[in-house]
Amino acid sequence: MIVGSLTHWPQERTYAHPVIRKAIDFLQTAEFSQLDNGKHPIWGQDMYALVSSIRTKPASQQPAEKHEVFLDIHYVIEGEETIGWQLQDDRAKPFECSPEEDYSLFTELDAESMIRLKPGMYAVLYPEDIHRPGLTEAEPSDVRKAVIKINRHLF
Repeated sequence: MIVGSLTHWPQERTYAHPVIRKAIDFLQTAEFSQLDNGKHPIWGQDMYALVSSIRTKPASQQPAEKHEVFLDIHYVIEGEETIGWQLQDDRAKPFECSPEEDYSLFTELDAESMIRLKPGMYAVLYPEDIHRPGLTEAEPSDVRKAVIKINRHLF
């Protein structure tokens, strides 16, 4: 997992893989005020942004997830979101898997860390990263966000 901010992106861009650069460059140049919620292609079906408005929840009400095919870049447009994160290990057992829809769901994680994202911040989540998006550490709140999905075959 990598956590960053568009404020620092110009200095950090040189260290990123070209595919990650393309995705974060999209975040930097997108006019989110003019984009409706929904799917927005960046590189056909291999890279696209899912823009949504969510209400954050306590971790006890939100399952964690993991993907095999797509990497996620979670980006906060408005509001604050906490994302739980843990590396996949043999102790984390999914309660539901859907290879067709590229997800496994988890409830109990024994080494979950919480990452707070504010507007302009992003988190790059690799396939081995179990993550629990859409969380709050206080009262539920409204968040507008984008999740860029990147097919791992682009690497």
